[in-house]
Amino acid sequence: MDFGGGGRPGEKVDEGVLMNEVQSTLRAQLVQEFYQTVRDKCFKMCITSPGTSLSSSDQKCLSRCMDRYQDATNIVTKAIVNQ
Repeated sequence: MDFGGGGRPGEKVDEGVLMNEVQSTLRAQLVQEFYQTVRDKCFKMCITSPGTSLSSSDQKCLSRCMDRYQDATNIVTKAIVNQ
């Protein structure tokens, strides 16, 4: 298949290599989005009094929040993959 954008004119791009690159980029974006969401939403929900350290209740809340978000992300990912 000729995508015509990269390399020399008329050069064929290996579809498998291209697919691997796209999947790798998507995985990196999903990981980045996951950590942004955990940081933003869980911090807002769990950290009531920002300070120099986290209380044990803040740590537990953050851990539970992250676990719940990760579980939800896994469920959605499985549903998308199984379509």
